[in-house]
Amino acid sequence: MIKNDPYALLKESGIAKKLLSDKAKEALSIYDETLDGLKEFPNDKSLKDMAEQIGKAAIEVLEEDIEKVKTDLKDDEKTKEKKRVQKAQSKKIVEKADKTMDYLAECRTKLRAERKRKIESGEIKAPVKKKLTTKLKETMKKLIGMMPKAVKKDEQKIVRTEHAVQIFLSDLKCIWGMNKIKPIEDELKEKFDELKEKATPEKT
Repeated sequence: MIKNDPYALLKESGIAKKLLSDKAKEALSIYDETLDGLKEFPNDKSLKDMAEQIGKAAIEVLEEDIEKVKTDLKDDEKTKEKKRVQKAQSKKIVEKADKTMDYLAECRTKLRAERKRKIESGEIKAPVKKKLTTKLKETMKKLIGMMPKAVKKDEQKIVRTEHAVQIFLSDLKCIWGMNKIKPIEDELKEKFDELKEKATPEKT
C-alpha cells in the first residue's frame, strides 16, 4: 500500500471523475501508469517512493480542481461571489497547475528511465508478456464465471454453453491464425466439468 492516493481524495469529495478538467484527468493517468509499473516490481523501494511523490503531486492538482467543480455545482449567491473571486485568481491557479503538470511529466520520465536502468542492469527482471493463448484462456474463464446462477444450476444449459464456447474457439483459431487451442480447451473443460458436477442432473 502506498501513501498519497488521489483516488481516495476523489472518492471522499464525491466528485465524479468525468467532471474533472483535462489536467486533473492527465494527472490521474500518470498516477495509474505509475501504479502499473509498481505492480511489476512491488518490492522496489525507489519505485514506490517515486509513486508516492507522483501521487502527492496529483493530489495537489485534484484539490484545486475538486474545489472548482464543487463551486460550479452550487447555485447560491455566496458561491457566485466566490466564483468571481476565483476568476480573478484563475491565472495564478493555472500557472501553479502547469508547473505541477510539468513536475508530473518529469517524474514519469524519471520513473521510466529508472525502470529501464534497473532492467538493463539485471537488478530487476523485465515483466514477461503474456502469450495470446494465455490471455484468451483467462478471458474465457472469466466468461464462464459470468454465467448466471440459474444457468450454472442447469446441466443442459451448461452443456450448451460449453458447446458454444468450443465452436467459438475453433472459429477464432482459424480467423486469428493460432497454432493450437487444445490447452485452452482442456482447462475450460475442467471448469465446465466442475459446474456439471454441482448442477441439477439433466432429466431423461
